[in-house]
Amino acid sequence: MSTTSNEKSYFDLHTSGIGYLQRAREVPVKGGRRAQPFLACTIAALVGSAKEPSIRYFDVKVSGTEAKKLVQSYVGIDDPKQRPLVRFRLGDLWGDAFIRPSGERQGEVAASLKGRLLKAEVIDRAELATIEQHELITRGIGYLSRPKEVTPKDRDPFLSCSIGALTGPVGEPEYRYFDTIVATTDAQHLVRRCVQAIEAERKVLIAFRLNDMRADPYVRTKGERAGEPGVSLESTLVHIGLIKVDGQQVYPAAAANAEAPATPDAQATKAKGTAESGDAAQPTEPAAREPEAEAVEHEPAMAASF
Repeated sequence: MSTTSNEKSYFDLHTSGIGYLQRAREVPVKGGRRAQPFLACTIAALVGSAKEPSIRYFDVKVSGTEAKKLVQSYVGIDDPKQRPLVRFRLGDLWGDAFIRPSGERQGEVAASLKGRLLKAEVIDRAELATIEQHELITRGIGYLSRPKEVTPKDRDPFLSCSIGALTGPVGEPEYRYFDTIVATTDAQHLVRRCVQAIEAERKVLIAFRLNDMRADPYVRTKGERAGEPGVSLESTLVHIGLIKVDGQQVYPAAAANAEAPATPDAQATKAKGTAESGDAAQPTEPAAREPEAEAVEHEPAMAASF
């Protein structure tokens, strides 16, 4: 699809942060003589307090040209002391559910975070001393649904919502569904402003920023796939930069067309109409993908969006 300065061919869904590059490897694929192995690695992303950070592991297919050069240089190096600290950007985030095949937890349901490594640059470990809080940021656009005030018995009340994020070609996007806790006062105010429109079944499109990402596995209990593993992607919503209701920008009010090109928004509205129906148009699983070749090690199919 051709592009101009006012058009985009792809919906971007990017995750960025700092972490350690490890398990650099060539993954063989089945499919005859033309099947080529692809480069993969694991990113151990840091998130939370710098004193006691949590780790989020992303198993990724290396896509970016410069990222390939960097990762290739670490293939076969397994010494933890030699793992480089990198600033990274991932695309096409998704969750992969599976049943543990071995070990003490054999037979239990589990899930991993997957995607494509677009960019990675080595940074000095001394930079860690300057960081007080690690952020793992996911940016994109998507449809807001299921706003809900939650009052747990053992913690403070909170506001939650779901986001159906768009990713991939504008004409045929896929969806990534995130269950989020709305973490900031400004975002809470904006989500509450959208409740009436959502209850009226209007299409509420937002530009969002999430912090942290977790893959929560579960076992399906209903439908034809009951008993199979599934995964829910969970995060915190920290910022909303744009709101459109049925294609009309309502926030921010002053710059009617400043933040979102008209063509992707129109395509997003069209895509929304063809999504699976259901509660707030949210299916129980990600959109299906067609792999180019059967991978010996399960890896995400690569979309040609970058």
